[in-house]
Amino acid sequence: MFKILDSFKDIFEKYYGKVYRQIALMINDDDKAQDIAQEVFIKLIKDPPHNDENIGGWLSKVATNQALNYMRSEKSLKVRELKVFQFNDTLISPEDMAIEKIENEKAKKVLSKMDRRDKLCLILKHSGYNYEEISISLGIKKSSVGTTIARAHKKFKELYEKEV
Repeated sequence: MFKILDSFKDIFEKYYGKVYRQIALMINDDDKAQDIAQEVFIKLIKDPPHNDENIGGWLSKVATNQALNYMRSEKSLKVRELKVFQFNDTLISPEDMAIEKIENEKAKKVLSKMDRRDKLCLILKHSGYNYEEISISLGIKKSSVGTTIARAHKKFKELYEKEV
């Protein structure tokens, strides 16, 4: 193959966390997000991009597509039930879990009301992608990414504050 296999370990170590967070934020299921993230990297090995200059953008786009495919095929909301036992190696109280669940549901509801580009822009930014990677993934100019993120944050905040 080509250069990508020589540096797969480096690429994996650099981007796995970003890809995983992006998918986890999109589907709200940490375990399944790990599976999908692995599928993204398997796709990288089996069918690498023709041009690996911006591998982060390519991985982001594949991750978005894989997550969207999963969401389309998912039929049961029970798969995304809140984990009850531990959070960051410490037990959390039922009250804290309830508050966190309400906040997460509120954020998901707000995101669902936003247009696709703004929603994905926020998800990518909060998953750790840089402007160039977001630009490629969303098909917008790199110089427009900052403005797009700022506007998306503003829309999110406005919608979030309106939610009861």
